[in-house]
Amino acid sequence: MLWELHVKDLAVIDDLQVSFRRGLTVLSGDEGAGKSLLADALCLLAGGRANTGVIRRGAPKAVIEGIFGIETESDELALLLETSGVEIDTDHTLIISREVHEQGRNVARVNGRAVPVSLLRELGQHLIDIHSQMEHLSLLNSQHQMNLLDSYGELLALRGMIGVKINEFRRSTDELKLLAGDNPERERALLEYQVKEIERANIQPGEDQALEQERRILQRAQELREHCHTAHSMLYADDCSAIGLTHQAVKALERAAAIDPALQPRVETIRAAAMELNEAVRDLSAYVDRVDDSSERFQQVEERVTLLHQLKRKYGPTLEQVLQSLNSAKDKLETIDSLEERRQGLEKENRRLQAEAGSMAEKLSRAREEAAVSLAALVNSELVELGIPRASFSVSIAREEREDGLPAYHRSYSFTQQGIDRVQFLASTNPGELMRPLADIASGGETCRFMLALKSALRTADAIPTLVFDEIDAGVGGRNANVVGKKLAALSRNRQVICITHLPQIACFGDSHYLVVKDMISDRSITSIEHLQGDRRVQELAAMLGGANKPMLESARELLMSARDGQWDLDEMLEPGTRS
Repeated sequence: MLWELHVKDLAVIDDLQVSFRRGLTVLSGDEGAGKSLLADALCLLAGGRANTGVIRRGAPKAVIEGIFGIETESDELALLLETSGVEIDTDHTLIISREVHEQGRNVARVNGRAVPVSLLRELGQHLIDIHSQMEHLSLLNSQHQMNLLDSYGELLALRGMIGVKINEFRRSTDELKLLAGDNPERERALLEYQVKEIERANIQPGEDQALEQERRILQRAQELREHCHTAHSMLYADDCSAIGLTHQAVKALERAAAIDPALQPRVETIRAAAMELNEAVRDLSAYVDRVDDSSERFQQVEERVTLLHQLKRKYGPTLEQVLQSLNSAKDKLETIDSLEERRQGLEKENRRLQAEAGSMAEKLSRAREEAAVSLAALVNSELVELGIPRASFSVSIAREEREDGLPAYHRSYSFTQQGIDRVQFLASTNPGELMRPLADIASGGETCRFMLALKSALRTADAIPTLVFDEIDAGVGGRNANVVGKKLAALSRNRQVICITHLPQIACFGDSHYLVVKDMISDRSITSIEHLQGDRRVQELAAMLGGANKPMLESARELLMSARDGQWDLDEMLEPGTRS
């Protein structure tokens, strides 16, 4: 979820910072004020294309920074961050920044770590969905469309099992290919390479964990030294340090014990404490001497961690499994002479796996077809409510025949880990037109409303936490605008929705309302933003209605009251998106 956005020197934006909240946030303002620039800034944070033309005149670079809260971290996002070397703070936030320099250079960072812009695109697919001039629509991605259909149809678990089975089938097929032609040399070469690669690494059990700990120490070596030196000076700097004062206390108590022997045990206790403090100081000094902050050692550790990570990705998720792979490869080399018997067993196993994977893929395909019909009907009903009843939506499920594919429907089909289907969302905006891929439908507000219909239908299947709609109100008026506003409010029940709008019938539903204003200061255009509350919000809604006179102000208040009173209707609007 997006918590803060800071934009500096982007077109007419000089320096602008805005905080966002949960629910529905609306942004309004005059044409050309810079509202859509905020959507453009978010596109840049999500890895969108950038050119030097976006930099404010006279500035060396444009800078965009966003703070995202990760409340429900998905396994895919966690894996992406881990493999990219990005660490998440305990407050579960991601700080993403993008700089566009006038020389054309782009700099991207995530939590302070420099990363390629391609990583921003990958992160953006998990964090934010921007519906603006077709810039960054995850729903146009065919893989994402399949994920949404499977999630809607509650088929992800079945698809996961098919993926496991297909992986087994592929491994079996690969092994058979290595054994093809009664020639064991190819398999031997592969196994010898694997053995050499793993043995060359000289892996020690538990080594990766120790290296990770050492890397953390090397990264913060200077901080460790400073803390230890501080502790050392407090314990052993001078007569006023802890040890000095303890020795003085011992001498004073010894004099007191000469008068009253009952104090002698106290003398021994404090003397023992002084000895322990001395021992602690010696240990601390020795520890500081051992703290290594050399860049050379850090580079060695980084290279070693990278090597072990590559081996784990290739041979097993743990070092123990990498070593098991080594032993397995050695065992296979020892039994290479039993090639023919092994090949016969593999062929039998391969046929079994192919049949099982095909049966599961056909089951998944039939379930997808049912879910596709249900989803299309649901989206089409949403389109009617949103004022584009002539538009239609369908889900295409296609398959490609292949001789060595998976058996299904009494034929053989090409396959991936997701099964034998290719899923594509199709749309038509006018009666009589052919259904075309979603990416080909008209741009602008009609597209945004199409996406709103899909998001409303898929609210339980699509886990992207932040949605941004720009130009959703193009060509919308009257009752349709009110329905769009209600849909946005309903959609914001379980995620963050940001909407740029010119229509008060939509703006009145916002949980937060911001006004974007462009002023002329010293012959330069400056864009600013104001959080509207109370009378200021009423005045802005009246201005959006056409003026700030008394009738318009009353109409604005009525819009707000109507939107608040209509909140109880949202549960009813949520119903169409619920799948029993």
